[in-house]
Amino acid sequence: MEPLAVYFCGSEQCAPGHFFGPAVRPHYLIHVVLQGTGIYQRKEQTYQLGPGDAFLISPLESTYYQADQEHPWKYAWVGFDGSMTAQVLESTCFAKACVYRCPDNSETLEAVLQQAVSVLKVFQRADHHSLTLTGAFLQLLGLMQSHEPAPAESYPKQYLAKAKEYMDNNYSYHIRISDIASFVGIDRTYLYRIFMEQEHISPKQYLFQLRIRTAVSMLSDSRYTITEIAYSCGFQDASAFCNYFKKAMGVTPRQFRINLELAKAHS
Repeated sequence: MEPLAVYFCGSEQCAPGHFFGPAVRPHYLIHVVLQGTGIYQRKEQTYQLGPGDAFLISPLESTYYQADQEHPWKYAWVGFDGSMTAQVLESTCFAKACVYRCPDNSETLEAVLQQAVSVLKVFQRADHHSLTLTGAFLQLLGLMQSHEPAPAESYPKQYLAKAKEYMDNNYSYHIRISDIASFVGIDRTYLYRIFMEQEHISPKQYLFQLRIRTAVSMLSDSRYTITEIAYSCGFQDASAFCNYFKKAMGVTPRQFRINLELAKAHS
């Protein structure tokens, strides 16, 4: 099974009162309302939806949906599935709900509607590439975030997790603390305070320790030279790497590798 694959797409201008269900589907199915209104029913809950809103049907889940009598909806739909689908949906509003409520601003509404139509256009091209189609669909899901305000006390932990994620993915590059703070969306002074409160070290120290831990892991593999490890871990050159490593570990990278090899030989 592919990580995420779009099986089919379509759109429909429903007649007044047109309904489907109750029924189940063998895969995931998402509907995006393009015009008009209607209702979506799931587990005895009824949701009134309008333009920009969307609802998700999970595999083997019984659902029912119906167009409004006076303003019947037109919707676009996408059928999809894959081994990574649940993980992808966890990063959207569908992690906690079966519907997406488009916020009351024209910019977001326009973006959602345009991207839904873009998915349809890619699918309708006879020569479309599956990655292009999946990419367009992921862009649509990327717009569907939860708009419920998070508890104030959870923000520092969210910022910390986002900063760590950035470092984990970029430690091999010449990144600055201001780059991390900008990615998180906070001031670097506030980022420093969060790290000191949560980790009891500064962001700079955390990044340094991450690079050293990675270097230690790479030194156990004889395929990598000291220079390769230095650049791979974000140090400017082998000399700087050796100096920083010795300060942190008490020995040079070369001696550390020798010690590892001796320990293996005697084990």
